[in-house]
Amino acid sequence: MDLETAMNKRHSVRQFTDQEVSREQIEHLVSLAQRSPSWVDSQPWQVYAATGEVLQQIKAAYQEQDQAGNHGDPDLKVMSRGDWQERPQANMKQWGHEIVHHFANYDEAHEAMTGAANNLNFAPAILFITIPKQSPDWSILDAGIFAQSLLLAATAEGLGSIPTYNSVRFPAILHQFLEVPEDERFMVGIEIGYPADTKINQYRAKRQDLADLLHFRD
Repeated sequence: MDLETAMNKRHSVRQFTDQEVSREQIEHLVSLAQRSPSWVDSQPWQVYAATGEVLQQIKAAYQEQDQAGNHGDPDLKVMSRGDWQERPQANMKQWGHEIVHHFANYDEAHEAMTGAANNLNFAPAILFITIPKQSPDWSILDAGIFAQSLLLAATAEGLGSIPTYNSVRFPAILHQFLEVPEDERFMVGIEIGYPADTKINQYRAKRQDLADLLHFRD
């Protein structure tokens, strides 16, 4: 698959089948993503691949936290949507509006989206990306580039994917089950697998018009 095809084909998958993703597939994806650039070739990222029983334990621990009313304490802090700048706020509102109207009604949309989120999209594998706590903000950018490389590599290999904040909401749980050193912080979880043939996966988010984001200064 060429790059342009992969870029146009990739979208966020919110429900995966239970078909396993093999260790060899994961190794291949990560080896491709290793070609990503980074500040002074620092390559600050580490990848912790959770599958099988370990991933089930993580999902169960997350559900316990959700049932207790805990919302998480991610290493990358989040901001209320109402505090964002006006333009991205408008994009998020449009996305939410379109998601609801993709389903028959609000209740169906809420049930589908909440069920997916509460089960980490039923992913059979999650690749957790970390960087050292002792690193500059540029390393966050590097991790983002690395994550995008993983997403495109997964698409090229016939896998679905979605990068999620939801999967890294509880760093303490991840440190425990993944045996991650305390001097690393979690950036994002890349959920991968084979997309289920469901309505939730038929939705495609729109993108801004090019003229609204590309500014030439000749």
